[in-house]
Amino acid sequence: MSEPNPDLIPDAQQVLTELAQSTAFLPQELPEGAEPPPEGAIALPVIEQDGNHFVPVFTSSEALASAGADPASAIEIAVAQLAAGWPSDDLWLAVDPASPDGLTLPSDVVRALPGLVGAGAAGPE
Repeated sequence: MSEPNPDLIPDAQQVLTELAQSTAFLPQELPEGAEPPPEGAIALPVIEQDGNHFVPVFTSSEALASAGADPASAIEIAVAQLAAGWPSDDLWLAVDPASPDGLTLPSDVVRALPGLVGAGAAGPE
């Protein structure tokens, strides 16, 4: 078995830091007949796969549209802000779930994202 090429393995800390410092598009399409969230509140869309519950977010409006959602109804939100109010231990974050480069994060990692804002290669400033 050959050794993995370190150039092909992304630095997980760097990926999480970049994600924490970015903004994401959060679909806000409500099912027919559903009540809209109160003013200032965000509706978290939840998808289920293999018994796990995920909130899908997208890194661009193009990624959102390619997943079949309407970019016009999505809101743009800072990932750190979304993560700071993460509601449940059973809820994961799915980043670009329709993409081959998508990733999923468990709730404990999602809740750690706000602490990475302002972090560089050496860690938080």
